Amino acid sequence: MGRRGCRAAALAALWSVVFVLPASGQARPAPRQAPAGPTPRAGSWEVGGGVAYVGGFDLGDAAAELTRNTGSSGSPFTLFVTSWEVGPAPGVEGRLAYYFSPRFAVEGRVRFAQPVLGIEASADTEGAPDVTAEETLDQYVFGGSALWHFARPSPRTRVVPFVFGGAAYLRELHEGQELVETGRDYQAGAGVKVWFGSARRRLGIRGDAGLAIRDGGVDPETNLRAVPIAGASLIYLF
Repeated sequence: MGRRGCRAAALAALWSVVFVLPASGQARPAPRQAPAGPTPRAGSWEVGGGVAYVGGFDLGDAAAELTRNTGSSGSPFTLFVTSWEVGPAPGVEGRLAYYFSPRFAVEGRVRFAQPVLGIEASADTEGAPDVTAEETLDQYVFGGSALWHFARPSPRTRVVPFVFGGAAYLRELHEGQELVETGRDYQAGAGVKVWFGSARRRLGIRGDAGLAIRDGGVDPETNLRAVPIAGASLIYLF
């Protein structure tokens, strides 16, 4: 091969180095990031805290009665009638949940509120005016719930509806904390969680509402009472 042939071969090689190799490098696709798995996932934890609302309920009426003289007939003699009522109250609530799967979780919860117990005395036989007495209760609820989430697990899922149900220990202290009333509290309801971002660790907000069935506590008749409940809280998934 002559000088011209060698020169032509050298120019061709240089051409391939300068133009072909960079072009092939530019055409190479960028490495894809491994997609994140479903979140939350089995083993995830969720902690939250916020405000709660506990509805009021009527405890019914009770009559103060005296037994009539021996030998007299008829019903007992009524001195006056009392009406009992627990008013609605705001409160604070904290929760800690563990996920057994992306959709199923269990949580422990604690709630504190201070409802007002009102007692009205009326229908006095001596014509005394009606009188209302009030006291503030310290109400504690310690319990647990199971949650089922309906949204398909995905890093892109932001809004997650859910249902919950559980039971709790109810403890109510009268004003001055000298008398304690205890009972049980069964809850069921539904809500929604809204997540910010798609990272495995992320913040969100939660809103829920439902119904609580009280058994015991401050209740002279110890009947089951249905009480509306609601809550809103800030949550963190990790």
